[in-house]
Amino acid sequence: MWQFQRAALLMLLGATVLLVLVGVTVAERIAYREHVLPGVTVAGTQIAGDTEPAALHEIEDLADRLRRQPIHAHAGTLALTLDPATIDYHVDAAATVRAARRAGRASNPVDAISGTVLRHLRTDNVPLVVRYNERQLAETIDLWVGATGKGLVDGGLRFDGTQVAEIRPRRGVGINRGEAERRILAALRSGRTDIGELRIGTTNPTIDATEVRRAARNARRVLRTPVKIHVGDTTMTLSRAQLASTLKTRITGTRLHLEVDEAALRVNLEPTLQLVETQPQDAGFAINGTTVSVVPAVTGQTVELGPLGRAIAAGRHLITARLAPTEPVRTTKWAEDLHITELVASYTTNHPCCQPRVTNIHNGAQVIDGTILQPGETFSLNEALGARTLEKGYLSAPGIGANLEFEDSVGGGVSQLSTTLYNASFFGCYQDITHTVHALYISRYPMGREATLNYPSIDNKFRNDTQSGVLIRTYFSNTSITVALYGSKEGRTCKADGPHILQTIPVVPEYIDDPTLPVGTERQISSGSTGYVVENFRVISRPGQPDKRERYVENYAMAKAKIARGTGPATPTTVPAAPPSP
Repeated sequence: MWQFQRAALLMLLGATVLLVLVGVTVAERIAYREHVLPGVTVAGTQIAGDTEPAALHEIEDLADRLRRQPIHAHAGTLALTLDPATIDYHVDAAATVRAARRAGRASNPVDAISGTVLRHLRTDNVPLVVRYNERQLAETIDLWVGATGKGLVDGGLRFDGTQVAEIRPRRGVGINRGEAERRILAALRSGRTDIGELRIGTTNPTIDATEVRRAARNARRVLRTPVKIHVGDTTMTLSRAQLASTLKTRITGTRLHLEVDEAALRVNLEPTLQLVETQPQDAGFAINGTTVSVVPAVTGQTVELGPLGRAIAAGRHLITARLAPTEPVRTTKWAEDLHITELVASYTTNHPCCQPRVTNIHNGAQVIDGTILQPGETFSLNEALGARTLEKGYLSAPGIGANLEFEDSVGGGVSQLSTTLYNASFFGCYQDITHTVHALYISRYPMGREATLNYPSIDNKFRNDTQSGVLIRTYFSNTSITVALYGSKEGRTCKADGPHILQTIPVVPEYIDDPTLPVGTERQISSGSTGYVVENFRVISRPGQPDKRERYVENYAMAKAKIARGTGPATPTTVPAAPPSP
């Protein structure tokens, strides 16, 4: 009787505990319906309790860090490094977060209840969902094996003309390829950046002699006769020599696969491909006066070289290739969604003809012509042009140096392009991010409303603060440069109020002793430059709203007039000779 009561009591207790666990599990599911369950981590990152957007933000930050952090290993005294960029490594943050959200939400009641208990005793670590290029990873491991190995030779093929030569495998010493791959993949999925020590020992070739012979038979079958390729009404022929130049091998596991290099295949077929393929054309913009219209994109057609290469590698000698549509990068919808419809602002500055600085202005104008800014995007003239160098076609021309004197530098004159762009963005009402006036006032520019440029220290940036795109166009002649900005005014207009000179700093002389000039004489070296403090306003108007006034105060330095003052010997006085006696 007592045993029966004890058993009943234990059953009751077990049922009570089970009901409690069921209740806790259900309550947890309800409380964390839109959140990651407690005890869940991803690659060591705590996201338990996060909403899906919050978890996605954290995993995206982690993914960004991992893309830039090399993976390290050691083999003996040799340090090995894998740059994630070389294998196109990236973390699928969205898929990873979805996996984390599913963690602990098993549909099986037993698993769901046990998971609730276990996650309070230890963390449930979810691996990262990653993507990488398998072929590039295999090439990296090949480099590691080669760097650490000695005497190891994997079986392979070599193509000598149209002949197939077999590379005999040989045992050696080095790291184990399989172990290296397993540990690298584990690091990629766990976020680790150090996979530790890889043992060096006796290693067997991955590809043995039997596999080499099999791959060689396939290669000889491919090279037996030329390949004919039909594309519509056009027939292309690959000779045996051309075929051999496209063949290569790839190791996957213990198999040696015969492949066709698509780039080499295109080179061999290029003359005929030009007759059957059409290249896609990006959407563009046509300008007619002050209005802009979209020029629709054109879909191209290209031969699908991937399936063609696989058919050749499989030993087929009569193949019908397909033309596939190739979409342009910039589609018609992309262009239409930018809403670039009108001239927003343009500005022109003039210059004398045919100086070296004019070449520099034209070079820079050609670089930025056609640039398109997305809504919210910031344009940097320095980033667009890069360093001005002789290799890029820039010439040496005068510019203002650190000592407030004009001196030659490569790219001198591009500040006129910068000033022209600045005024176009000024009257286009776009947000000024940064600009700097010249150190000295230059009369060909509007006082206080201009922008110098120096790479990389002095930049000219503006932000497209509209809901539409901005198209930058440049037009130039031998004596002028124009920058025009097309987009949408969105109802706003801008005008300038100024310049207002707040202060004038007169030129003062600076005397420089010159022993080559006689005492008491002077010679002007430079006339100097008046300094100014000048004020400008940009007045932004919108229908039905009060005007917005932006104030800009700029300073121009005063450059002293330099005068050479003689300190040399005085000029001797000549005494007239006495007249001759009669």
